[in-house]
Amino acid sequence: MREPTMSNHSIRLVAFIFVLIVLNACKTPQKVVAPVTTDVKPMVNKSVQELQDKLDSAAFNLNYLTVKASVVLITDSNEMSFNISYRSKKDSVIWISVSPLLGIEVARLMITEDSVKILDKINNKYEVTSFESINKMLQMKVNFEIVQALLYGNFFAYKKNENRFNSVYLEDSLGSQFYILSSLNKKKLKRSLEEKDLNKPVIQDVYVNDTTYRINRVQVEDQRINKLLNTEYSDFRLTDGGLFPFKSKTNITADKNIEIRIEYGKVAKAESLEFPFNIPNNYERIR
Repeated sequence: MREPTMSNHSIRLVAFIFVLIVLNACKTPQKVVAPVTTDVKPMVNKSVQELQDKLDSAAFNLNYLTVKASVVLITDSNEMSFNISYRSKKDSVIWISVSPLLGIEVARLMITEDSVKILDKINNKYEVTSFESINKMLQMKVNFEIVQALLYGNFFAYKKNENRFNSVYLEDSLGSQFYILSSLNKKKLKRSLEEKDLNKPVIQDVYVNDTTYRINRVQVEDQRINKLLNTEYSDFRLTDGGLFPFKSKTNITADKNIEIRIEYGKVAKAESLEFPFNIPNNYERIR
C-alpha cells in the first residue's frame, strides 16, 4: 500500500485551517450576499451586557483538553478528508497533529499567544511565524483568543476596540428562537434589507440559543475587502467542561470559497499534558 502523499501547499493549508490562513488566497473582492432571516425584532428586556455575561457563564471551560476529530476541507476545486488530534492548555497552547485516513502523521502544529509553528513531516520542512505576520498577510485580525474560541464554540469579539456590540435581537426561525448579538446598531427589523455601513466595515453577528446560551452560529463580515466567515455549531453534548459542539461547519466566502467541516469523536478532560514539538536538524525552514 502506498504511503499518503501531500504537496507542501496542502500540508500548510491543512495546518493553517485552525488559524484561518486558508484565507491567504482570498484577496480579490467578490460580492457578498447578505443572509436572509425571518421574524427579527429588537429586544427590550435583555441588554447587550446581560447577554454577554450569559455567554461567558455558559462557555466551554477546561484547563487541559484532549480531542480527536475528523475534518473535511472543501475548496472550489478540491476536497480533502483527514483526522486530527489536538491537545490544549487554556489560554496558553493548542497542539494539533494531522493525519490522513491511513493514520500516518503528516503535519504537526503548535499555536501559542506569540507564535504559530508547523512541521511538514512529508517534505521535511518547518515554518515559524507570528500572528502579527499572519494579520499583515491576511489583512484581518487573528489571534490565539479567536482561534481558541472558534474551536470551543465560545464567544469572542472580533475587534474589541472598533467593534463593540450594539444591539440584541430575537429571531424566530424554523420553530426555534435565537438571540442575535450584533455589532450593528439596527433600526430596521428585516436584516436582509439593511444597507452596508462603510463606517463600520467589520460586522459581527452572534446567534445564541435562548435556553442554553451556547452559540449556534457566528458570522464576521469585513466589508472593506469583502470577506465573510460563517461558522455553525451543532450536536451539543455535555462534557466535563460544559456543553461542547461535536459538529461544526465553517464557510469562508472570498475569492476562493472554502468549507471546513469538523466532527468530534472524543472530547476529554486531562489533569496535565505534554506538547512535543521537536524540529529535526535536517528540516528546512520555510521563509
